[in-house]
This record gives sequence, structure tokens and C-alpha cells, in this order.
Amino acid sequence: MNAYKNFTYRLTSFLLILTVIFSLCSVKNEVIVNADETWPAYPNIFAEAGILMEASTGTILYDKNSKEQMYPASITKILTTMIALEEGNMSDMVEYSHYDVYSLELGAAHISRQEDELLSLKDTLYAVMLASANECANAAGAYIARKTDKYTQRISELESSGQNYDEGKVAIEVFAEIMNERAKKAGAISSNFCNPHGLFNENHYTTCYDMAMITRDAIKLDEFLKIEADTSYVVPATNKNTETHPIANRHKMLFPLNAVYYEGILGGKTGYVDQSGNTLVTFAKRNGMTLISVVMKSNSSNVYNDTKILLDYGFNNFNLSNISETETKFTFNNSNNNSNLNTVFDSDSTLIKLSDEGNIVLPNNVTIEDCTSELIFNDEQSQQYNNLFAHIDYYFNNIKVGGTDLLLDSSESDFTFGPSKIPAAEDTKDKDKYIDINIWILLAVVVILIIIAGIIYYSRFIPNIRRTRRRRRRRNNNSFRYKKRNRFRRR
Repeated sequence: MNAYKNFTYRLTSFLLILTVIFSLCSVKNEVIVNADETWPAYPNIFAEAGILMEASTGTILYDKNSKEQMYPASITKILTTMIALEEGNMSDMVEYSHYDVYSLELGAAHISRQEDELLSLKDTLYAVMLASANECANAAGAYIARKTDKYTQRISELESSGQNYDEGKVAIEVFAEIMNERAKKAGAISSNFCNPHGLFNENHYTTCYDMAMITRDAIKLDEFLKIEADTSYVVPATNKNTETHPIANRHKMLFPLNAVYYEGILGGKTGYVDQSGNTLVTFAKRNGMTLISVVMKSNSSNVYNDTKILLDYGFNNFNLSNISETETKFTFNNSNNNSNLNTVFDSDSTLIKLSDEGNIVLPNNVTIEDCTSELIFNDEQSQQYNNLFAHIDYYFNNIKVGGTDLLLDSSESDFTFGPSKIPAAEDTKDKDKYIDINIWILLAVVVILIIIAGIIYYSRFIPNIRRTRRRRRRRNNNSFRYKKRNRFRRR
């Protein structure tokens, strides 16, 4: 009987927690704030398009035509380098093909590499990002493409059909497909990349928003940041070049002695072709907040000033905070809440907690209490995180400003939500400790259990009550007949 009471108590506590969550999470709607709690006014920039994004949350702090398609020029090389770092090995030797070297238009930036030259992927990527060397971008892209089954299959199809082909050109075409796939994965929604370097092609285009999303993924790579932080590099001697080749970063804001130097800059990439004008991607970090600035269709006189205006606007008007440290709405273990809500499977454990990795970025005069929140159950995320319960997004002035995960506290409970992770061989002995529960299936099971409990209660206790009542009635009737019979005997 005590076990039944404990189960009922725990089950009730769990249902109460679900009720609290759904009552605290409002569906996204119009935010009502005080008159002085408005989004900071946008500054003016010369560029035709620009965006300022906070990196950890993806929040757009500034937007000017950020989703209009434009020619990117060499800021394309951010995507090329990111893919090469993710799919390649920095110590691998990259062989430069005839197409890599001689397919470039006259006047394109280069570092004088030759056909059949061998250079490590590391040296190649430094030349791509610092010197904007186009033949190096081709070589890096072709190197990655040749590692894929898609390239092998494409060559096989061309050979079987008897067509003439250039292996270097085929590799670049395959790499362009890889670029577009990776760009979409990063969140780019309006881009089409045709080559690794960004030299003009009318079908090669992107947007400020897409480049910010691509850069947001790129700066998650430590090696990418390491390359970007260097202002100079020396390309070593090779099988075709007996002398070393010093190169310098083209992004002027990285140099402390330059008039446009920006404190806190982590890196960036310049770009220019006649059709694109000056393009520039820059990312900088101050006070724990990393901002990504993208400007397109600017000119040499304004491109750095535009970037400074955007970065200053972000750092001066916004602040970043950790949601788990500032949020109070979703706290279940404070003194204001019923302690029963904290004890589902263990009287000393907290079932649900906020992830400590989620951030929110807000104007300086705004707090998290001024935001609305939206609770999202996401199966895809559940597959990635074994203890993911839900995701909370925050909105201010109808702008998404951050979010975090709502997690099952696996450190305190053996229960997990979502598909289980496959345990490693050495952990197989512990796999029976974990139970995988889908929240909707769990609720359905709870309802079924309640119904079954009701049926059992009805089938077991109701008949007993009825039998007891019948016995009492018979006893009463017998007692009445006995008294009546005795009364007549006395007479």
C-alpha cells in the first residue's frame, strides 16, 4: 500500500510540473513594453546592405537590406575555408592542378603557385584567408572534392560516356555543390555558390544574412580563429618554389597601428570585384559578446567606417547574459514554489533545469522580464541531446533575442527524454539504468494507467462494497424478524 501511495505521489508531482511549465510558457505574441524600452535606433551606413548579428544567439541587432541577393566577391572564401577545415587534414599535401592555376581571370589575387606544386592544406588556407589567393582557394576546394564519392562517381560517368573533361574543373564543380549544401546547413537561405574564390559569376550570389550565418558557424572552429588572428604568415618553400613567400592579412582593422584598427577584433575577410563593390565581413568580441558585421556593395572609402559604425552600435547599445543565471520564471527549486514540484522520482532531486549554455542579448535598458517566451518540443533536438526536454525561445519587440534548452536533470534522475544514445562498448553494462521516455507517449501511458487503475478499483472494491451493504441489509432484516418473532412469542 505504501508503494502504491509513493507511486501516486510521484506521478502527481510529475503532472504538476508539466502543468507549471505550460502555464509559465506563453505562446509568442506582441510584446508590451514601456515607452523607453524600445530597440535602439539604427545608425546610417553607406553600404547598400549590412547586418550586425550577435554570434551566440543569432540575434539580428541591425538590418539594412540584409536578405537582398548580391555578389559576395572574396568573402566567399570564409565558406571555402570552413569546409576545408571541417573535412580536410591540415598536414595533407594539396596538389595544384592546371585548372587551379590557369582558370583565373587577369588581375585576380594570387601568390604565384604553379601547376603540380605541392603545398600543405594549412599553408594553402593561410594564403586563402590572409592573401585572398584565388588559385589556393581553387586548390583547397578541389582537394576536398576529390575526397568525396560524388567526385569519383562524376568522373566515372564522364569516362563511361566518352566525354572529354578537365579533372580540375570537375572537382571545382563538385566542390560548389558541397558549398551550397554546407551553406544551407549553416542557415543560408538565399545563396548560390559556383566557385571557391568568389570571382564574378552572375550565378554566384549571397546575402548579408547568409554570410553572417556562415561566419557564425565558421568562428566555432578554433583553427579558423587561429588563422584569422594572424596578421602575417610565411609560406614555405615547395617543390616548385625554392624561396619562402611572406604574406600579410588584407583586413586593415586587425593592425594596431592602422587608423581603422578596432579593439577586440577577432578577424574577418575582405572582398572586391567590380560587380560587387567592396564587401567586408568582420567579427569582434568585447565583454563576452561576439558580434558579426557584414557589409556589401560599399566602397573603399566607407567599407571600414561602415563596419566600425555597426560594431560600435552593437557594443554600445546591447548586452549579453546567460539565461540560466537571469531567468526566474522557470525555476522550480526556490522557496516560493511548492516543494512537491521538486520531488518526482527522488525527494532530494530537481527533475528539470535550464541549460547553462543558452544566452540572451537585449538592449541595455531591457531585462529578460520584458520578453515573451515560447516553449518548443523539438524531436530533432531530442535526438541530439539525450536529456533534452524542450527548447525555450525569447522575443523582444517581436525579435528573437535568444533561447536555451530545458533539460531533464540526468545527474539526479535515471529518466531521460527522447531517443537514447547508443552506449559505448565499455558502458554497455550500465545501459539498463536508463529508460527512454517520449513525453507524449508518457502522457498517453499515464492516462491509460489512470483508466486501468479506475477499472481495477471498480472491479475490486465496488463489488466488495456492494456485498458488504447486502450483508448489512440481511443482518438488519434478520434482526428485525427475530425481534418481531420474539415479540409475538411474549404475547
